[in-house]
This record gives sequence, C-alpha cells and structure tokens, in this order.
Amino acid sequence: MITSVPQQDVAVLDVMGDINAFDMVRIKNRLDELIEKDHTRVVLRFRNAKQIDFIGLGILIERLRRMRALDGDLKLVGLSKCILKMFEKTRVDKLIDIYDDTVDAIRSFDNT
Repeated sequence: MITSVPQQDVAVLDVMGDINAFDMVRIKNRLDELIEKDHTRVVLRFRNAKQIDFIGLGILIERLRRMRALDGDLKLVGLSKCILKMFEKTRVDKLIDIYDDTVDAIRSFDNT
C-alpha cells in the first residue's frame, strides 16, 4: 500500500510491507505521476518492509536518475537491516541517500 503525505514541496510516500514485483510497479506508477506533475523531490518511507527484489532496485535507480535529470531527488527512509544490507552489497547505498528519520530526509533537500 502506498500513501502520500505532503511535506512542504517534498512528496512523502509511505510504502507498507514487503515489496514484490506488483508493489514495485505501483510505486513506479506513483513516482511517474509525481514526476508528470513536476514533483521531483520525493521521500520513500518504508514501513515494515524486510525485502525488495532486484527488479525493485532497478526501478528505484531508474526513477532516481529521472528525478535528478529534472533537478529533483529521491531519498529513502526506514530501511530494514536486510534491505540496507542488500543496498550495501549492490552499492545502491552510494547512489541513493538513505535516512533513519523522515524529517532529516526532508531537510536534506534544502542542502541541495
């Protein structure tokens, strides 16, 4: 399930539970909707997600590149240890900013 929470000019999307291919397509579609409306500053807030597959990683990286090309960015919050370990092994953590706290993720947009 994906919910949106407006925070200043940053869209915060809550992603609930583990992320399978179907969920990732929904996330991709929601990010595309935001991009089409010129909302390119997005925080994905993970809630109780313990896994994400490689297809999901690819989608996140592709959307990250698209947002950055439009002078936006994608930040992640609340990654489980398992997902964080996967991001570290694949070096995705070097591409996407990861935060423990939503407020810090939102504030980080002011520093860019």
